[in-house]
Amino acid sequence: MVPLKVLFGQESFRDGVDLDGDQFFDRLRQASKLPTTSAPSPGDFAAVYERLAGDGEGVISIHIGGQLSGTVEAARVGAQAVEGLRVHVIDSRSTTMTIAFLCLVAAQSASLAEAVQRVEARIPKQRIIALLDTLRYIEMGGRISRAQAMIGTMLDLKPVLGVADGEIKALDRVRTRSRAIPRIIELLRDDYPLEHVAVMHAQAPEEAQRILEEIGPELKRDGVDVATGQIGAVLGTHTGPRALGFAYLKR
Repeated sequence: MVPLKVLFGQESFRDGVDLDGDQFFDRLRQASKLPTTSAPSPGDFAAVYERLAGDGEGVISIHIGGQLSGTVEAARVGAQAVEGLRVHVIDSRSTTMTIAFLCLVAAQSASLAEAVQRVEARIPKQRIIALLDTLRYIEMGGRISRAQAMIGTMLDLKPVLGVADGEIKALDRVRTRSRAIPRIIELLRDDYPLEHVAVMHAQAPEEAQRILEEIGPELKRDGVDVATGQIGAVLGTHTGPRALGFAYLKR
């Protein structure tokens, strides 16, 4: 793992190393200004590749989508600095738990070449569906105006976003959270059958568990286990607290 960083003013934290999810979201709620995020440096990647150089025939290095972060480009530059090691840098065109699923696919492969082939074949099958609890953090990030955020808050609108093929798209806007949660489940079911699924949340474990109890049995009948987890600080900067959603691979 080569962590991205989140910066509150002059303070820099490595995601998942110096700051866990709960610490981050507690701090985010109190922030008057959105923190910034940054990719690792090429040197960070080169140092990891150097450590791995003696352990195998090469490295498969899977990263957050290039349209979402500069991470994958930093990895490519870092790989060029390491002589005598084959490094296959892969743009996942996605983020969060879908990257973990690609790592599982790679780990279950018999060779480096097979790992690269199987991972690349699954990249177009990745999907993320995300329900945001508030428009505040989209507004703080400059993606909508203050007026739009105020109107959305007054109407209790909950944005539903999707990530596919490296792009973030608006899928729906639903009045109230109680209506929005069944809507994201409906969108997930539209993509059945699935290969890997995770219910992801930002300090909303009880709702994530209820969703798991609803969809878990039907997916288990199809041979799919469902993971759950909390998103990290870098992604949480853009979603805000109480986000809910799915990260998955279509079969």
